[in-house]
Amino acid sequence: MDADKMRTLTLGISARTTYLPVVTSFVESAAIVFGMKKDEYLRLGLATEEIFLYLSNFVCQGKPLEVQCFNGFYYTRVLFRFSAVELNLSGLNIASNIAPDREPDLDAMGLMIASRSVDHLNIVVEKNNRICLTITKEKAYPEPLEVLPLPQSTDKISTETPDAERLKIFATLTAQSHDLSQRPSFFTYPGKLVDMVASGEYSAIVALNQKKEVGGGIVFCYRTEKNVECFGPYCFAPEQEKIICETLLAACISSIARTKALGLLSLSGLPASIRSNFEALGSLRYSEEGKIPVDQFSFYRLLHEDPGFEVWSAGDLTDYLKREYSRLALAREIRTVQNMGETRSGASLFAAEVHRDRQAVTLRPLWPGDDFSANIERHIRFLRDDHFLNLYFELDLGIPWHAELIPLLMAQQFKPGIILPFAGKSDIVMFEYNNETKS
Repeated sequence: MDADKMRTLTLGISARTTYLPVVTSFVESAAIVFGMKKDEYLRLGLATEEIFLYLSNFVCQGKPLEVQCFNGFYYTRVLFRFSAVELNLSGLNIASNIAPDREPDLDAMGLMIASRSVDHLNIVVEKNNRICLTITKEKAYPEPLEVLPLPQSTDKISTETPDAERLKIFATLTAQSHDLSQRPSFFTYPGKLVDMVASGEYSAIVALNQKKEVGGGIVFCYRTEKNVECFGPYCFAPEQEKIICETLLAACISSIARTKALGLLSLSGLPASIRSNFEALGSLRYSEEGKIPVDQFSFYRLLHEDPGFEVWSAGDLTDYLKREYSRLALAREIRTVQNMGETRSGASLFAAEVHRDRQAVTLRPLWPGDDFSANIERHIRFLRDDHFLNLYFELDLGIPWHAELIPLLMAQQFKPGIILPFAGKSDIVMFEYNNETKS
């Protein structure tokens, strides 16, 4: 049997409320088999219950519904596939039902509960207008209790694909030697990194000295088929930073050189010794309570010839795109969206990727509607009231309707920070909130 099929369980059922116990039992049982703890699978079951009830009552009553559970090793993902003539999932917005000038939408309260019970939510339109709604719950992992000694400097450096124990050492040393402004939070949990690599979604390479001690490492994953994102390289022997980082970078590029990837992207920064091998994309402001804000720099390296393609823009962003594409030597045909009086109805939906340990949220548009401006304002108010210091918004320039949000975001104090080549359907532009104070 194919390994991926062994990680997926599928239930075909009708969207009828009488089948609710079957669906929730199916999801919770699958999550238990996938290794989720009680609190985790109960939250996933709660989200499943609320989504199934909403679909059964308001979206695809009595129609065929496919529920899939996928074992991602460090997460469990539940996918709902269905067909619907009209779709209103506004209750899945993290900031839904907070507007002071309107009555709460009691029918959508369940969707709000669902969206806040899981870590990630996504919705896409598949072939034949089939809709796939996805929720993901990640496992909880412990932090390491011990402080590891740093490796010694030696003449010879080698690289290898690490086993689980060396991966945990790599994660622990990275968390010890780099704060959250320089690394993703998953390095805080060594067991999580082990499962991320075991899932096949991430790869890791470590640098070893002659004593087989871990002197550094790099993690990378395919953000899209054409774009690889790397985390690191990180070095734990400062006097050997240049040789360790160059060796790790060469090993990473070698492993992806024969793939369809066009570029290598770093959002968590690079050691100064290897920055000359990359193009600087820009920076985003990162703030922590009680600390001076810092600028997080992002970098990009083109691995093959840039094929060029079209991107969509609106308003004041067009000049910014022309300037940045010229600086980065990326061939793009910039097209401008224009409102010609067409009607857009319904409620919009934004995904919210929440990182509470970093006090950061990244918003992404999932579904268009006629309430973009109000929805943006609700999210800003809700997230600021919830003490999030770092608010970001991603737009895919390959999706025309995303460009409609550009002037609205800029009117709400979001400013473009960096362009991520090939990171979505085409390029992604990341906006940061209130960054006009950035030096």
